[in-house]
Amino acid sequence: MSRHLRPRVAAWLTSMFSGLALAATPGVDAPPPPQTPRPVVVPAFEQQQLANGLTLVVAPRHETPVVTLSVLVRAGPEFDPPGRSGTAAMTASLLTKGARRGGKPVPATEIARQAEALGGSLDSASGWRSSTLTMTVTTPKLAAAAALVADVVRQPILAAAELERARAQALDGLRVTLGDPGAVAGMVARRAFWGDSAYGGIATPASLKHITRADVLAFHAAAYRPERTVLVLAGDIEPAQARQLADKLFGRWRGAARAHATARPDAASPLPDPLVLVDMPGSGQSGVVVAAPFVAADAPDRRAGQVASAVLGGGYSARLNQEVRIKRGLSYGAFSEAEAHPGGGMEQAATQTSHPNAAQVLQLMRGEIERLAEAPPPADELAARQATLVGSFARRLETTGGLASVVVAQLVQNRPLADLRYTVDEIMAVTPEQVQTFARTHWRGQALRGVIAGDLQAAGEALAALPGPVRRIGAEAMNLEAPSLAGP
Repeated sequence: MSRHLRPRVAAWLTSMFSGLALAATPGVDAPPPPQTPRPVVVPAFEQQQLANGLTLVVAPRHETPVVTLSVLVRAGPEFDPPGRSGTAAMTASLLTKGARRGGKPVPATEIARQAEALGGSLDSASGWRSSTLTMTVTTPKLAAAAALVADVVRQPILAAAELERARAQALDGLRVTLGDPGAVAGMVARRAFWGDSAYGGIATPASLKHITRADVLAFHAAAYRPERTVLVLAGDIEPAQARQLADKLFGRWRGAARAHATARPDAASPLPDPLVLVDMPGSGQSGVVVAAPFVAADAPDRRAGQVASAVLGGGYSARLNQEVRIKRGLSYGAFSEAEAHPGGGMEQAATQTSHPNAAQVLQLMRGEIERLAEAPPPADELAARQATLVGSFARRLETTGGLASVVVAQLVQNRPLADLRYTVDEIMAVTPEQVQTFARTHWRGQALRGVIAGDLQAAGEALAALPGPVRRIGAEAMNLEAPSLAGP
């Protein structure tokens, strides 16, 4: 953190915690006094490339004898084949369900037992432009854990029986999700905003049923290749030791001789209708979502956008929750988050409320998004949200797992790791005027897309007063794979 910013952060944090201490209930032990604020220290990263194209990143931290291994494959749902959304996620989930080790097939139960014997667990996930496998172990177990991770990534069995189990679990989970108005509103908002672009893809019961073992094998062969892979080692390890380990376990990996995975176009293609109503008769509440444009991961105003997003819905005291919950009691919570991709991004504000209040809540959320463009946030409000962002970033750096996740997130955004050292300064340098300019540039009313999913009859006549045009869809006719969101 730069010298001229550090005192400001210290003052804000001291003021905040002092206020909490003074507010303690008489007769109840007060919280301890605030400590002297510490600077946020981003460790030095060592980045190398193996001869086969695999990238190695080492983040040494020797305070405790623990290391987190994280393998990042730069491919996710944006590479799902047409009509088979969920292939990337299914492939990632099957990594830990069996692999060849020492020339022999090892089933899922034995893989889990071996991971537990090392004192850790294998955690796989799939997200936009990323498929990951992560494990945290003590330093003496590192070599054995790295060998297990390498085998699981490079030589998974991807068995048909495990695919069927994973499919059944995914379908069960999706049935629950499709009965949740909040989740449905979020999925519809994604499709309404992104359309048929890469980031509009959503796994549906139909797409999951179409995925075959051949699809999973093809995805692994095309996407899981050394030139797409990053091995991150964060914790009690030196760069030379990490390089030796990477060469031994990944150096001979060449990948399958198949065509590379191809992503779909990534530019948003929103529906022309600014409002979508999804009728879910008998649902307990209504899910309400407003989607707005965000910027690309490398946009010059990305930090202003990050702070603007935090001002809007980045915490309990942020504007959305203030207006919807605290002032009016219309919901248990209203928040927003932003996602940034190479071709652009999306801000999504979301909440759930009673059916009769759905129209009001939608208008309140739209109003808060647009209000940020009309006037800059006061300095104290901005400072609180900046402190929240800085605190969240700093906490992630405190553990090896959090540190590895910071590295992975930066690489997924295709940004240099060295830029992480400027994160705090860049956040703290954002001004109220820059927040307003960002909102004025990107969050105008015509760019917003709203969704209400719930019992529309119970929502009453207030829906008719919402600005249109409106697209109305019955839940039984909803098709998240169709451009119109309905029909075959």
